[in-house]
Amino acid sequence: MTTHNPLPDLGLCPACEGEIRIRKSGALYAHGCCGDGRQPVARLEPTFARWLHAQAPRRDYYENRITALAQRVFRCCPRIPNRTPAEVRWSTAEELHDHEHRVQLQWTGSDVRQPYDGQRCDWLCGDIQHAAEMYARLLVIQHLDARET
Repeated sequence: MTTHNPLPDLGLCPACEGEIRIRKSGALYAHGCCGDGRQPVARLEPTFARWLHAQAPRRDYYENRITALAQRVFRCCPRIPNRTPAEVRWSTAEELHDHEHRVQLQWTGSDVRQPYDGQRCDWLCGDIQHAAEMYARLLVIQHLDARET
């Protein structure tokens, strides 16, 4: 099972103000605007939404539940454009969990996701919790690495 889900190194593009990955050299990756290869205006904090969005392009969604969750959230339908972290109303795992229950409430009139046995949470809530734990571990590792340098 693949468990390597790194935190993204993102910066704000000076031309299009998009959230773009940063190369090891410090320049922005190519993304189709005149800001390709330039230095970012600012480095962006790797929030849970940004980290989860960075997992969506991966191809290991059959083995990696975090990738499957990211694709469900950010690439939900091939007929609509992919969403970005700026377009979602949540930035933390708790907010995403609450959002999923609010959607359930709108659709069915109840926030219970498993109506057959009456449990409020289902497998999706478990995947969000698992992703939150992985993200928290990565933040600790990043913090420890930053202190060593």
